[in-house]
Parts: sequence; C-alpha cells; structure tokens
Amino acid sequence: MSEFVIREATDDDAPALARLMGDAAEERSPDGSGPEALDRPASFFADRGGRLWLVFCEEEVVGSLGLTPHGRPREFELSMICLRPGTRGKGLAAALLAGANAFAAASGGERLSLWADVTFEDVQRFCERQGFIREPGVRARHDRAGALECRFSRAVAV
Repeated sequence: MSEFVIREATDDDAPALARLMGDAAEERSPDGSGPEALDRPASFFADRGGRLWLVFCEEEVVGSLGLTPHGRPREFELSMICLRPGTRGKGLAAALLAGANAFAAASGGERLSLWADVTFEDVQRFCERQGFIREPGVRARHDRAGALECRFSRAVAV
C-alpha cells in the first residue's frame, strides 16, 4: 500500500503543482490554464494570509488544498482543491480539510467557504458530507468551458 504525506507547500513545488492542476484543468476545460498561484504557490497563499497544503505519494504531488481569508469578516475560502482520481476515497480530502479548518480556527476564522463546479457531483457530495451547505445561486467562471460554480459554506469546526 502506498503511503501519503501531507505538508505545507513551498515555492519549489511549483512545477509539480502545475502538473497536477494542469491535468485537472484538462478534465474540465480544453485550454488547461491555471491560476497565477502556480508560479510561486506558497508565497501566493502566504502573501494573502493563507496556506497551501499538498499531498504526496512516492514524491509525486497527488493532491492540493489552499485556504485564504475571504473578503467577509472571519471567513476563509478554500481553493485549488484537487486530488488525482486514483487517490480519491482514501480520506485525503478530509485530512486536508481538517488541516485547513485548524488553520482557520487558529486565525480567528468562523466560516469556511468554497466554489465548486456545478458538474462535479462528487465534490458537491463531499462538501455535504463535511457539513457544508450549498447556498442559492451560481456564478460564471468565464472560462473557455463556460463553467458555472455553486457556493458552499459551513462554520469552522472547533
């Protein structure tokens, strides 16, 4: 059985993270574009008061989850949530979420939120299992695929 390691990202992880996110983007949209956070991932999140965690299996990045303070007081937003298909269902997303929740709680956060593609039903089910509530409405991502996202939020667990 493979062992998984979760640790905070460094800027040196940029190429491996870009591959993970590029592969995930190709699942969603044909252009494979990624956020500016891929250049210096740790700095991108730290400069905004947040953190990015990565999951490794045999030195390969197989998952990620980022967290930054939201514009709303005491709210933190989850982003760059990604797991390679072969690693799903092993509790890794829940472990990443637990770390993000602990960081938010230690930083005075009271709510967690995220936006999920409306076509990713497995992500939505995961959110609901983790106590997130889907809020009304959707937003357009304005990408080539014309993706729509729905918002989920929940209280920070203490």
